[in-house]
Amino acid sequence: MKEKGAKVLAPSAIRAEAGKYRDLPGMPGHTDNIEAITDVQSVIGTYRRSCELAKSAGFDGVELLAQGGYLAQQFLSSRANHRTDEYGGSVENRCRFTLELVDAIAAVFNGPEYICVKINPTDHLNDSIVGFGEMKETYTYLITELVKRKVGIINLGRRGAETSPGSGEFFGPLPRPVGYPLPRGYDPVLDFGKLVKFPGSPTLLMANHDYTVEAADALVGAGKLDMITFARAFIHNPDFVPRIIHGVPLANNDRGAWVYYGPGKTPDEGYNDWPVASTT
Repeated sequence: MKEKGAKVLAPSAIRAEAGKYRDLPGMPGHTDNIEAITDVQSVIGTYRRSCELAKSAGFDGVELLAQGGYLAQQFLSSRANHRTDEYGGSVENRCRFTLELVDAIAAVFNGPEYICVKINPTDHLNDSIVGFGEMKETYTYLITELVKRKVGIINLGRRGAETSPGSGEFFGPLPRPVGYPLPRGYDPVLDFGKLVKFPGSPTLLMANHDYTVEAADALVGAGKLDMITFARAFIHNPDFVPRIIHGVPLANNDRGAWVYYGPGKTPDEGYNDWPVASTT
């Protein structure tokens, strides 16, 4: 995109606030080569086409990423979305893009039960943060509408919350920006989870971000969640599942943040060269 001078599409032509992205070389700051989307349906069509390709490749369903500063999340935020049409302004309008994406994807897979929507109400990665009041109003409406649509899974992240501020080894220290406080001990999964996890709900509740195996087991066992996902730990624990089954402690990443995005000396370094428990 940079070589061809292509514009970065966004709800509005607003540059994100932040410094350098991880430890990549270059000048601090995000691009200002931004173009406000004029044909929203064309963008939704691009998502639809991607899902059609996924289905033709054998996918049973997909997860829609609506967090972390990605496009769907940008539409949700009044800081990134200054539109004055039916996709901006009110909570209902700011949620419209994500909900129309869900409807389009459901049509491809012949049902909403094949869709997982990943959201993170307290997120502040890539300048995705919003005030507590807006967060509560936006995600209460969005989650309620997603459950009405009977999506298969809602994946609630808790990055940015006091209970899980983020991993310093991955993104570096992520203190919550000044001016966007949360109630002490606030956990968005416990707060919003009740909108998903209730008797007769058509939607499963998934959660992620910095859970221990013990905490995950307790929460699922207590019926507060249907499942919890683990990600980074799989890299430095190639035998992650057997370790859990047999009660073997998980190994920690003792190599540094480069493991997640490289570069290594060889393609497999830091990726698939970790020992299993029997050889540690």
